[in-house]
Amino acid sequence: MDQSKRFGRALRGLDGMIVWVHEFGEDARKAGVSRQHLQDTVVIKLLDSGIRALGIGNVPEPPGNPWLNIFVATASSHDLVFYAVTVRLDEIVWLDRNRSFKTIATTWEVNASAAVVKADLPRNTEKTIDELVDYFVYDYQTANPRR
Repeated sequence: MDQSKRFGRALRGLDGMIVWVHEFGEDARKAGVSRQHLQDTVVIKLLDSGIRALGIGNVPEPPGNPWLNIFVATASSHDLVFYAVTVRLDEIVWLDRNRSFKTIATTWEVNASAAVVKADLPRNTEKTIDELVDYFVYDYQTANPRR
């Protein structure tokens, strides 16, 4: 797993975030991977961990409009599927040198990849996402200890 952008301190003061599992390829859907199931699983995990997780359209959005984005990419060959999962927090940031300029940036990110037989893709994808979200929960709770 690449942890190069796992900046736990960037999560300090984070009030909550919108969670979004992005659409993925046809081969993942055909193998039985469900975007909505993954979305619900991540939201429940975050809520159970004491982290405010919102669905799209909840108002008001947390300061900085943070989104915990989850991407699943797949490529298949015969009975094998290569998959890569990225979990990243994107939010609005302001340049220190020019406070009038803001943009969206990734402030926290992890990813993992593997190859599995097609029949195992749904279970392995969910397990990988669960493990990566565990890193987020750990970093969030370390940066925001409960009082």
